[in-house]
Amino acid sequence: MDSLEGLGVARARWHDFHDSVPDELYAEISEIEGNDVHPDELPDEVRDEIASAVIERSELLGFWLTWHLAGGFANLERGGWHRATIHRKIRRFRAEFDRHPDEFRLPWLRLDLQKAWREQLVSALRPIDEPVSD
Repeated sequence: MDSLEGLGVARARWHDFHDSVPDELYAEISEIEGNDVHPDELPDEVRDEIASAVIERSELLGFWLTWHLAGGFANLERGGWHRATIHRKIRRFRAEFDRHPDEFRLPWLRLDLQKAWREQLVSALRPIDEPVSD
């Protein structure tokens, strides 16, 4: 790790995106929201709001990924999650995304569950290496 930003890949992508947003879009947002938004100087409140929303959504997307990798409710419970925890996460997920984790899809992300499950199976069935004796 070179810094707290690692190699800075995520930060650079974030900046590249915001640099590519046309000034007209920022002007349109400013007009709708009633505040002056400029691409070079996002106000701290806007940055804080984006970061807060990203953190909440990413935790829920982690649950969504876990749901699919595990194969749903019964396997999450079998893996040690308490029923109430699963129900709570489903309720939060529905509130945020208006869909059950089973039905939700991200247009910008495709899960290759066959590959993931194959790797899980291979890893689970791989014999534990015996310690080398002298």
